[in-house]
Amino acid sequence: MIMPKIRYVQSRTVVFITGIIFYFLPFPLSGQLPSFRPPVPAPASFNPNLNFNPHTPPPSCRHSWDDNYRRNDEMVRRDMEQHERKQRIQQQELLYSREVIAFPEFSGIPGTEYFRTALEKLEQMLVGEQPVNLKRAVYLIENAYLEDKLDYNRFDSEIQNLKRICLLKMKEEKLDSDDPLAKIMMIFRVMTDVVRTKEPGTEKQLVHYPMKYDFEDYRCRNDMTNYMVSKLLSVNTGQCHSLPLLFLILAEELGTEAYLSSSPSHLFVKFRDGNTWYNAELTQGAIVSDDFYMSSGFIKSEALRNGLYLQPLDKKQLTAQMLTDLTLYYVRKYGFDSFVKESLDTVLKWHPNNIDARLIESNYHTARALHAIRCCGSPPKERLPLYPQVYELYNTMLQSYAVLDSLGYEDIPDEVYRNWIKQTESEKDNRENRPSPIKQIEIGRAS
Repeated sequence: MIMPKIRYVQSRTVVFITGIIFYFLPFPLSGQLPSFRPPVPAPASFNPNLNFNPHTPPPSCRHSWDDNYRRNDEMVRRDMEQHERKQRIQQQELLYSREVIAFPEFSGIPGTEYFRTALEKLEQMLVGEQPVNLKRAVYLIENAYLEDKLDYNRFDSEIQNLKRICLLKMKEEKLDSDDPLAKIMMIFRVMTDVVRTKEPGTEKQLVHYPMKYDFEDYRCRNDMTNYMVSKLLSVNTGQCHSLPLLFLILAEELGTEAYLSSSPSHLFVKFRDGNTWYNAELTQGAIVSDDFYMSSGFIKSEALRNGLYLQPLDKKQLTAQMLTDLTLYYVRKYGFDSFVKESLDTVLKWHPNNIDARLIESNYHTARALHAIRCCGSPPKERLPLYPQVYELYNTMLQSYAVLDSLGYEDIPDEVYRNWIKQTESEKDNRENRPSPIKQIEIGRAS
């Protein structure tokens, strides 16, 4: 599964990021320029009882009619010249002004307060004022996007049902409830296979059906809730974002250790048995080695050296990753503003090489630079040094590209991605990949 794509045009020269800005921004940057609509010339009033062609005024009226048109034309020209002079003055002032060019701000929009609350609570987890709790973090993030409409009790109840099935099945099979690896493998079974177990003391049987890959809008172009754990719990389908997070929540609930890890545009779960590491690939229902991800060819040695991929995230890094998700949700819902910068600064403080945060940061700097350039009348690149503020923002944008290059980041080429899409589209029609018409958890009589 490829995550919602944050496009980055890799270059060590002067190149702009293109697709991401206009995909994520809720407004056209060109719309920030002053608008001007000249008045529409109107004909002079006339007596409707006069008998003449309305398109050709009679000789007695022609002088007045022409004068009115000339006056209107002159007024339009004067207004346009005044507007152009005002623009030139404003642009000239920007050459020497030390005031920061105003950047769009969305903090006053209803709904943004939920993102602010989530940011504060996640920061409390990071600094140790509150215990790190992935279930709570995921709820806060998704609830912010849904504008406080996500029922926590229902969210928690669905997780407790899965936890209970894991524990019942372990007891039924006489597995050691204190064995960390046994817990991990039971979570894996519950999420990827049909699991049947009996209710203790009753004739009822619980049946849990495997969670399947969601082929509809898997890049969340149309609906960001497809990215969410709450949606996975509700309909039993998800992708490489929601499936690993639910796995980790269940591991946290069962008191065992598992870790979030990543490869390019993909998330998965790492766990270990003694000194040996394994990967739970939930989109395919398989246990795989790191070689499985290395075979993609898009993991550079620099990326491995800098810890971008295949590394298990500790609890603080995982919380920082959740804060990255919060930032992405905010950008998708509102756009780039000071909240995005504040959130990213917090993420990078705790996890400096978080590649998702670095990508969003690069797009943030690009949005600011493009906005400032347009405010100055979109001067050619060679004239940007004449505008100190704009030139500084422009160079900051280029520096953010250089950081991605130095970390070893490489975007997956469009051709490879298109081939992957074709493959997933064909897989969608396979019977075993179709969503189950049966509810996630079924209760019936034991056989």
